[in-house]
Amino acid sequence: MKTALILGSTGLVGSVILNELLNDSSYTKVITLVRKPQPIQHSKLIEIVTDFNSVPDFSQINHIDSIFSCLGTTRKQTPDLIAYRKIEIEIPLIYAEIGKTKGLQNFHYVSAIGANKNASNFYLNMKGEAEYLLQKANIPSLYIYQPSLLIGERKEYRFAEKVGAKIFPIIDLFLMGTLSKYKAMKVENLAKAMIKIDSKDEINSVSVYQYDEIMQNLKK
Repeated sequence: MKTALILGSTGLVGSVILNELLNDSSYTKVITLVRKPQPIQHSKLIEIVTDFNSVPDFSQINHIDSIFSCLGTTRKQTPDLIAYRKIEIEIPLIYAEIGKTKGLQNFHYVSAIGANKNASNFYLNMKGEAEYLLQKANIPSLYIYQPSLLIGERKEYRFAEKVGAKIFPIIDLFLMGTLSKYKAMKVENLAKAMIKIDSKDEINSVSVYQYDEIMQNLKK
């Protein structure tokens, strides 16, 4: 019987994970960190309202088995580069350290295909640096997910992703072999695969999953 913490529970991936965990009998408590109260009521849900500028009180939380880090932003949403870095890098690291004091076993981090701390692309650089620092954080099991385009209903409108969702099913037909990692993925598939991987209860140090590995775990 597990306790899970979700970072980014109101976002594209996090909202699906939240719904799945609340309906999964393996989890007795699901903790979310939100900027304002959400219209969700559930006996397992522990909602902590925070502005993320300070660390909330976790003294009443005795144990955290798993953390699902699904935070993300864009330059349009967060033009301040310091704030952008905080969301993409600092917050996941802060809560990884908090989790370790609560018995954390599994940390799941949603990154992106092409993430590299030496990348010239700002977004991929941030994701890559976060991956690098999390790997140095001595988490028992760190799971890094590197999807390409995620298909799902976002709260905010993103023109490029709307167009991509229409043309990628055609492009995907030609993405085989080493190119399969660039295939688009339904957000529900990623979320469900992450939860299946979390249920394994194995100490794996660091594991990186791209399209093929994610879909293989979904089918198990």
